[in-house]
Amino acid sequence: MTSKIFLNTNIFLDHLLGRNLQSVEIIKLCEQKFISGFASSASFYTLSYIIQARLKKTANPILRDYSRFIEVIPTTQENVNFALNATFNDTEDAFQYYTALNESGLNYFVTNNIKDFKAMHAKLPVVSAKEFMTIILKEL
Repeated sequence: MTSKIFLNTNIFLDHLLGRNLQSVEIIKLCEQKFISGFASSASFYTLSYIIQARLKKTANPILRDYSRFIEVIPTTQENVNFALNATFNDTEDAFQYYTALNESGLNYFVTNNIKDFKAMHAKLPVVSAKEFMTIILKEL
């Protein structure tokens, strides 16, 4: 069975910047179709801004490449309402988490900012990139 995971924006940033080996490996596994990767449309907006404004690169080719193997999940009005009423310290994290809940069958929410998601493990397990790689290596 292929794992289905939601990738928080920081996984993509860590991949682009080479900051975290496990994030790089997760993106490779998604690209090779060993795992199914999902992200919010908001992640693509955020990445577009950061790639252009901070990294001084053209965002479209990079995002086009990601979109070949990452399925983008829209954020709905219901997700926004849940996020705005949630107990998250960071509203953007709440938007991401509730968007991930849109996709049935997801196994994990993968983020390198796990501390902000401590209370949200009940519906969809939240793991770091390192924790996910430990899990997935047992399955492959």
